Amino acid sequence: MFSMLARTGFEPAVVETSPGEDVHVQNEVHALLICQDHPVCELRKHFSFLFTPFFEDFSAARPFLLQQVNNLLVNDFLSQQNNRLFLFLSELMDLLVAGRDQSAAD
Repeated sequence: MFSMLARTGFEPAVVETSPGEDVHVQNEVHALLICQDHPVCELRKHFSFLFTPFFEDFSAARPFLLQQVNNLLVNDFLSQQNNRLFLFLSELMDLLVAGRDQSAAD
């Protein structure tokens, strides 16, 4: 996912943090797991089956993580053998690019 972000010209600075979130979290991990933005949470709920095997704190009631995760766990998540992962990542990128386009219009 990280190289995908670079190839699309995504600028991580457009990912906003919610009140109380750690602003020092690496932005890709923030967008993937921690962001509490409603559209991102709804997307994670839809694809919750991708998250539950890796993150025990993840649930449909709280589709985001509150704690930092290590890079190995993120790598394991992104390396899972599930074709739906690519659909999730594509839809997440669409949300992030739409957010970037909206912030550029403002």
